[in-house]
Amino acid sequence: MKKVNLVSSIILLVLGIVLLFIPGSIITTILRIFGALIIALGVVSIINSTKSKTTNAELVYGILMVILGLVFLSNPEVIAGIIPFILGVWIVINSLFKLQVVANLKKTSDDYVKPLVVNLITLLIGIILMFNPFKGAEAVIMIIGIFMIAYSLLDLLNYFFTKPKKVKVIK
Repeated sequence: MKKVNLVSSIILLVLGIVLLFIPGSIITTILRIFGALIIALGVVSIINSTKSKTTNAELVYGILMVILGLVFLSNPEVIAGIIPFILGVWIVINSLFKLQVVANLKKTSDDYVKPLVVNLITLLIGIILMFNPFKGAEAVIMIIGIFMIAYSLLDLLNYFFTKPKKVKVIK
């Protein structure tokens, strides 16, 4: 393993720790950066539309992109809450359908308890995401942080365990 891998593992470890302990700040920072990029794309579209003067569609697109980018910059918490809410609704609907399958399974088999427990936990997660979407998004970011920490620690262990020893070659 090269020194570059060692440095990247350390960077991933630090990033994982940041994601684990301050996920809310990371979410809003990412959304603000995304908002700035959307504004930049909108400005480019507006500039291109004034140069070409063929259609107003690109001008309208550029203006809408700038407005959307401003929404991202001014309300990142709202944007961060929308995505987990939609995910929560989907999980709840999916879990309810699967609970119906479990109910049918109960009629024909005694092996329905595990799927029932799994689907009830999934339903609970969906409800939590629906009613507290920002905390749900933070939880997802924290889980990603945990995985990044685990990966980087394993990578660091691998670096130190497989580091070749210097051997003197006799000619």
